[in-house]
Amino acid sequence: MANMRGRIHDRDRRELEVLHRVAVTLSQSLSLSDVLTSLTRELVFAVGRADECAISRWDEGDDTLVDAAAWTMLGPPAWPRGQEVNALADYPETRDLLIAGAGYREFRLTDPTVRPADREVLVHWGWRSSIELPLTVEGRSVGLIEVADYRSSRAWSQRDVTFCQTVASQAALAVRNAQLYEDLRRQADHDPLTEVLNHRAYYERLAQELARAHRTGASVGVLVLDLDDFKSINDRRGHLAGDRALRDTASAVIAACRLCDVAGRLGGDEFGVVLPDIGMEVELVARRVLDGVAARAGLAASIGVAVSAPGETDPLALMGRADASLLQAKRAGKRQYRLSA
Repeated sequence: MANMRGRIHDRDRRELEVLHRVAVTLSQSLSLSDVLTSLTRELVFAVGRADECAISRWDEGDDTLVDAAAWTMLGPPAWPRGQEVNALADYPETRDLLIAGAGYREFRLTDPTVRPADREVLVHWGWRSSIELPLTVEGRSVGLIEVADYRSSRAWSQRDVTFCQTVASQAALAVRNAQLYEDLRRQADHDPLTEVLNHRAYYERLAQELARAHRTGASVGVLVLDLDDFKSINDRRGHLAGDRALRDTASAVIAACRLCDVAGRLGGDEFGVVLPDIGMEVELVARRVLDGVAARAGLAASIGVAVSAPGETDPLALMGRADASLLQAKRAGKRQYRLSA
């Protein structure tokens, strides 16, 4: 009996420590990624049988769950647990849980009634059992929390479920604040018309990539794109048509580039693209961008291309070479690209 009281006391103390640490940790960060990672880590620490905790964001419009953060008993997961998209059409009961914004669901491999799709998730991740509950902010679900046990298929205790719900409720305000912060930061960093990076954010990102390339020995490429005869669009068809042309151009540039590339609007009808970890294949990207702008936006453009030299860290110098190459492309007849020597 004394040993049992000691174990209960130890658990009470651990849970109180976790709740305090969650409150302190979450109050110190405005990064949504950091907030969610902290939440997964603390739940693994606090719930005795928890071997993994994962959080996914609910994209209600797309009817999907997007992996956002995870932690295991051994630390961060060694397998990819970010930006995996799962269609809720395959998990209607989970969708109902998110819509309700309350309650939880439990899954056990030994349960003969578990749905095949849910059993597949357990097997895929090596979970013997798990619970899932909505992450709710101001009465609205913004994501899903999953807590898993690798070793046992026994039923989850109401205490475990209640504690997970308590931690999730405590984190709700921090999640909301982080969302508001990231929304504000996105508005501050992005051009409102085209939704690509604005001039300031573009140069900040380029400086970051050059600094990283300096450490790793990689190269960074840049494209500077200018629409040919853009003024005639505004003069003949009006500024609304010009705005539409700029939005279509931004979409075409993004579609033609790699996932790791970053586009920005430098001003007027001029766009820039940062291409991390790239060499002479930068010319392939330039050709794809020219073809994409012509096909998707129905517009002609000229592009200047430059690649960083070993150890180069000055974004203005690199962009200056790309600008000079853009002038060469314009003088050569437009509708083409030129690579800086």
